[in-house]
Amino acid sequence: MTIRRTYAAVAAAVVLAGGAHLRAPAVHAQMPATGRVLTITAKNYAFDVPDSVAAGRTEIRLVNQGPELHHAFLIKLEDGKTPADFAQAMQAGGAFPSWARDAGGPNTPAPGKTSVAVLDLKPGTYLLTCVIPSPDGKPHFMKGMSRTLTVTAPALARPAAAVAEEASTVGAADITMKLVDYGFDISKPITAGKHVIRVSNGAEQSHEVVIARLAPGKTPQELLAWIAKPEGPPPGEPMGGTAAMAKGEWNDVVVDLPAGEYALFCFVPDAKDGKEHIAHGMMRQITVK
Repeated sequence: MTIRRTYAAVAAAVVLAGGAHLRAPAVHAQMPATGRVLTITAKNYAFDVPDSVAAGRTEIRLVNQGPELHHAFLIKLEDGKTPADFAQAMQAGGAFPSWARDAGGPNTPAPGKTSVAVLDLKPGTYLLTCVIPSPDGKPHFMKGMSRTLTVTAPALARPAAAVAEEASTVGAADITMKLVDYGFDISKPITAGKHVIRVSNGAEQSHEVVIARLAPGKTPQELLAWIAKPEGPPPGEPMGGTAAMAKGEWNDVVVDLPAGEYALFCFVPDAKDGKEHIAHGMMRQITVK
């Protein structure tokens, strides 16, 4: 779950892994009224995903088939920039350039599970990566878990050879969650069952939310301790959320939550001191009834 972004390394890893996927984009069918589905299968340490998807409302399903935790962190390259431009800009380290924008994406489910987030994808080039570290401390992008995703302009008509796509059935959000420095502002108590949570970032810096169900009697602090040193049964289970998003971005997170205790975390490094936001108190325990 922890985001430990070594920026130059992210850039190099993404370009090396993603360059092979810069193929001619597929021709997509006209956007379904409810949006389309894009399935990303995560393994140790690779993404199985189409090279391109049409722009617009997109339900991204992250299927975790690896024994480790994985998320689908999307970074939008704006102003016509390329992965090579990103790598060059990051050679000196430091923060992402202004044209590399954190766009979110489904946060990690448990191994063998699926998490879902709905995004409004804009045409252009995205970097798809996983920055969660393995038990050896190396982030997954350093093991090759990065690639390029091309988002094409939506088709105006259905060509004969258009790629068939599944229509999304996700409806409108019934709960809102605003990410701030350093907390989670939730519009109303979250009840057990299915919800669509509109997660938006109102802060000046990027934030994420990891939603984890706590084991009976366990606390967020115990889960954090286990993440730092995973020994014995885990005191909680990740249930998704959204990867890092820049100010003004939103993701609709789809959840089906049993009653119980849950923890919300943000592991994004702070823009000022580099410490993960959990060190600034950006975690919260909630009760789902």
